[in-house]
Amino acid sequence: MTITTIKNHADVGNLNLAEISPEQLPRSTYHAILQSAKNFGDATAIEYILDGDCISEAQIPFAKKLIHRILMTFKDKSFANPHRKMSYKALANNVTGLGNALHSLGITKTEVTSLVLPNFPETYVSLWAAEAAGIANPINPLLDESIMKEIMISANTKVIIALGPVPGSDIWQKVMAIKEHIPGLKAVISLFGDDIACSQNNKVPVYGFKKLLAAQSTQAANFTLPEQSDVCAYFHTGGTTGLPKLAKHLHLNQLTNAGQVNLLSPVNAGDTMLVGLPIFHVNAAVATGIASVMKGCKILLASPSGFRGKNIIQNLLTLINNYDVAVMTAVPTVYAAMVEQITSQKISVPPLKMKFAICGAAPLSSDLQALFTKLTNTPLVEGYGSTEGSSVSTLMPVNPINKEASVGLPIPGITLKIADINEQGTLVKMCDTLDVGEIIITGNNVFPGYVEDAHNQGAWVVDENGQQYFRTGDLGKIDESGYVSLCGRQKELIIRGGHNIDPKMIEDAATSHPDVTLAAAVPRPDSYAGEVPVLYVMLSPQSTLKLDDLTTYVSANIPERAAIPKAIYIIDEIPLTAVGKIYKPELVCLEIKQTITEAINAHLKNKAVQINVFADKKLGIKANIFVNENEINELQPQIKALLTPFSFNYEVLAIKTITNEVA
Repeated sequence: MTITTIKNHADVGNLNLAEISPEQLPRSTYHAILQSAKNFGDATAIEYILDGDCISEAQIPFAKKLIHRILMTFKDKSFANPHRKMSYKALANNVTGLGNALHSLGITKTEVTSLVLPNFPETYVSLWAAEAAGIANPINPLLDESIMKEIMISANTKVIIALGPVPGSDIWQKVMAIKEHIPGLKAVISLFGDDIACSQNNKVPVYGFKKLLAAQSTQAANFTLPEQSDVCAYFHTGGTTGLPKLAKHLHLNQLTNAGQVNLLSPVNAGDTMLVGLPIFHVNAAVATGIASVMKGCKILLASPSGFRGKNIIQNLLTLINNYDVAVMTAVPTVYAAMVEQITSQKISVPPLKMKFAICGAAPLSSDLQALFTKLTNTPLVEGYGSTEGSSVSTLMPVNPINKEASVGLPIPGITLKIADINEQGTLVKMCDTLDVGEIIITGNNVFPGYVEDAHNQGAWVVDENGQQYFRTGDLGKIDESGYVSLCGRQKELIIRGGHNIDPKMIEDAATSHPDVTLAAAVPRPDSYAGEVPVLYVMLSPQSTLKLDDLTTYVSANIPERAAIPKAIYIIDEIPLTAVGKIYKPELVCLEIKQTITEAINAHLKNKAVQINVFADKKLGIKANIFVNENEINELQPQIKALLTPFSFNYEVLAIKTITNEVA
């Protein structure tokens, strides 16, 4: 039984949970790799393509082959290699060798290696070698160097593995700018780079990845072998206290979540898993990374930049078929782009060979889901999860029986409940079926806590039996069949194309201006990115600050490009709660209403429509769109088509008289 045949929560409970017990799981992620090398040997573990023009192994553009050959011949550099394969045996040897290299540089079980790498085969090698010898800390390479530095300091980083001086990338410049400012840093390893000896201006030595690996034994580990109970990784998430928020993973957490995914998955050894999400994200690291390795699948790495790589999206349908992709995981923006490509270019889609596609990391519109499935004849299922749950917490069956929008059934081995939690952070009661509350989780896939104890305050609740649950900060409900529906977020992260943005970063930049009294960053629905940040500010009474000057100031003081607001509004009063806290749901409602208004004005001119967006404890934030009852049959499908790219909850309703038309 898999997600292709499961229908309800009882079906999930009938799976063989013994397979994901600690006794049945490998001793560590490193041991999982060794076991797969033994089982699958010369079979391909990772296949890599440079960009979307490498449409099949037999159709690699000659120019790309030539450039690679020239760089290899004259500079011994392989970063331009357009197509590569790594067997399971080679993967295990490389992980062992790099683990030994890290050990030789002083990495022990409790010490951290930070990774600043795009998606190369060596990135997986580095991740799993760092987990084998100590603790891996994957970092988003697009982050500003100041944020990277803070993450590395908070993680107590001892070694950095980073992309070397490669054309078109600024990663090496950022790492070189901060490496002397990381206390206790022992070494930097440069992927596709060379050794740089210590000097007065280079106190931390640099080692070339290739040369360092070649000097190591790849057959046996010199490092202390890890155990399930050891911490294997720190993953950064959105922090709200000014400190980088680092979630600790145990080997047991990652192995359990990988096993949970595999227990539900219909893929078999040798099937291809397309990975276009960044490896610094838990999905690519765990749910489609170590899970694929444990299953014996082939990982297809779609360019160093993943789905953002050159011509990846444009050629994605061809790549899926030519490389026999069985499953892919992506954020809604990828599926929206594929749908747009098919519809706008009137592409005739060949029958895809995929068993199914998964959407995660950001809310998926049910309309987009239905349209993708119809156009590609491939089931698109939604999942829900978090860094703190190792990756996946729920997954939608291919043939669901839910009655309303849902993110699926809790995966086997997780306890997911809906809780009524009061303002003091105390668990009042577990909610009844269909009642809205906060989603809380526990299980062997759930992390043990954050590195900084300040982030653990208020993150957990305990039930009457003493069982501890992690508070996800997401609001939801569960129906009678066990399906989980999301009803909004209590935590304030803005999710832009699957990338988490901490609104506090934006608000801090704004309130650092002496004229700004209050600031509130909230998400605006976006047809491509899902959400983009916008900012509301209240100025001091005597201020003469102009919007253009404020925009320039805020943009210059936000260290993360994705967090720069799409719009800034100066308003007289920011809504507050009775106790004086900023009340963001009112601002979110304004943004949703504005989004609906703009869509209808652009395409349904001269039509009388009334929009009411409200925050409800039971429903979350919802939009009611009223049209004249004699036009409901005409306008309902048109409005639905306009709002297909958006994931907010809405309903088109008939009314006798419109009292407040869209302007």
